[in-house]
This record gives sequence, structure tokens and C-alpha cells, in this order.
Amino acid sequence: MAVFIHLLCLEKVCKKICSKEYCLVEQSLCKLETEETKVAKMGSISIVMETADILKIKSPVSKAY
Repeated sequence: MAVFIHLLCLEKVCKKICSKEYCLVEQSLCKLETEETKVAKMGSISIVMETADILKIKSPVSKAY
């Protein structure tokens, strides 16, 4: 009988741990989504600027040939 009670306690602990892990995963995903949104907003601006800089650098070289 004691083994059965111990098993029930372990099952409850296991369910709580799984529930907590699920909550932590959800929180992490939300944080990643918000960070990706910020990076996407910032990244699109910097990519345009980098492309413009690259075109400025390449254009004099291409005229020489």
C-alpha cells in the first residue's frame, strides 16, 4: 500500500513538472517571437542601408572595367 501511495505522489510531481516545463516553453516562445519581430524591424532597415553601401562601393569599380 505504501508503494502505491508513493507512486501516486510521484505521478503528481511528474505532472506538475511537465506543466511547469510547458509554461516555461510557452514563455520562451513568446520572448523569441517578440525578439524576432524587433530584429525583423531593425534588420530590414539595416539590410537596405547595407545594400546601398555595397552598391556605392561596387559602382566605381564596375565603371573602371
